[in-house]
Amino acid sequence: MDRENLRALHIIVKGRVQGVGFRYWTRSLARSLKVKGWVCNRADFSVEILAEADTETLGEFIYALKHEHPYARVESLNSEEVQVKGYADFRIEV
Repeated sequence: MDRENLRALHIIVKGRVQGVGFRYWTRSLARSLKVKGWVCNRADFSVEILAEADTETLGEFIYALKHEHPYARVESLNSEEVQVKGYADFRIEV
């Protein structure tokens, strides 16, 4: 992917997103869309994501996070643009 078109988003997802396989599903989604970065659970039961891709792909990724997990119930998803770090893959952080 052209590095000039890369954007990075820091995303916080709240709702029923822990205990439903959300991190593993997110990793699978990210890899299928060629999104780079990471996902982790937070102590407040939300999920934190750092995602790097082009604008269109990030839009698809966020839509899927909000609407496509079969068991999660996303109550809010907040994202802010951050500096691109150049991750090589998408992983689950612990």
